[in-house]
Amino acid sequence: MDIRSATAQDASGIVALHRSANPYGGWYRDPFQKLGPAKYEDLTPLERYFHGGFWMDLSLFRRHFHEYQTRGFPILVAEKAGKIVGECEVWRDDEPAPFGRYAEIVMLGAGSPPDAEVEQELVLRAAERVRKLGYPALDLSPLHGGSDRVVDLGFRAIWDTRTYEADAKAVSKPEVEFTTKFLAGEYGDLGLFLALDHREPARWRFETLAALWPAARVAGLQDATKVTAVAVETESQRFAVLAARREWLDPAPAELDVWLDPSNLTDDVRTREAYQVGAEIARRLGTKRLRAYGPPHAARTLPELGFSGGNEPDPWLRWSF
Repeated sequence: MDIRSATAQDASGIVALHRSANPYGGWYRDPFQKLGPAKYEDLTPLERYFHGGFWMDLSLFRRHFHEYQTRGFPILVAEKAGKIVGECEVWRDDEPAPFGRYAEIVMLGAGSPPDAEVEQELVLRAAERVRKLGYPALDLSPLHGGSDRVVDLGFRAIWDTRTYEADAKAVSKPEVEFTTKFLAGEYGDLGLFLALDHREPARWRFETLAALWPAARVAGLQDATKVTAVAVETESQRFAVLAARREWLDPAPAELDVWLDPSNLTDDVRTREAYQVGAEIARRLGTKRLRAYGPPHAARTLPELGFSGGNEPDPWLRWSF
């Protein structure tokens, strides 16, 4: 098996790898409800995206790959007998503590069922690569592009995002006055805040959900997603809210991401205020359900607002060298 840096010529092989792992078992106009069976060739790039992301369509992946190359993010492939049998994509970023400067595996693909040996070799090579780039650790989010089969290499949890849901009408309106400033597609000051929804790198989450990632634009996600990204100011604090409603889902809850000043992470009053204001902003997307995210220590006041859930761990792992 040969592990090497991917080139543009590998694009079709990488897409074929991901297509073979289609989690829906077939191709549909609406894979979530398995409605409208169709041939792969008859689907639009957006419909193919619904089956598993940018990796399910060659035009989308080529644009995705080009952006990775432009930003200098490592993409590795595993090859056997001239065939791509695995790929690994590493995102590099710098965020407030506890994340700091890090490199994270945002995609690890090795067929269906995944080949554990291929996954392990890709992760080991990725670790070697990021060490050479000067990073002290390699991160992994097993439920979002990583794999729980490589955790034993030395990964340990440093964050745990939980998911909470509520009836939009049941969450009381904010008791404080607040002002908002639309971010207009700019990451900017967001980098100063800590993303409480940290299942993916914060910038990756922002760019892909807001359809700023070039492949997302090619797919037409900006027309299929209602998004509000705002900086918020109250009398006591500044924070940010990213709220999104994916129109292709039925029902389509409004997803609520709160980005908090790190110094307020353990301040129950201010985190409660931020989530309550965020819920009000998310409600404006016209939804009956709200879905919020955050670690247990920051989201412990959510039940007071009418949210339930938060029982399933969704860890962010780190392998320190």
